[in-house]
Amino acid sequence: MTQGQIYGFVTFLVIVVVMLVRSGEVKVWQAICMCLMGFYLAMTPLAHIVVWAVNLVVKAVA
Repeated sequence: MTQGQIYGFVTFLVIVVVMLVRSGEVKVWQAICMCLMGFYLAMTPLAHIVVWAVNLVVKAVA
């Protein structure tokens, strides 16, 4: 992913997290979205594995 794509994805995930927090109910898949946002924001070495896994899932779905 390019840096611009990461910023766009993080922006989308931030919007999702804000809406989830406002709803007051967090389910497992919602918590996963929040964790994913944290990985993309941090971009730790572990994040590259997460990016790879997300790319595999997106390519399989698309």
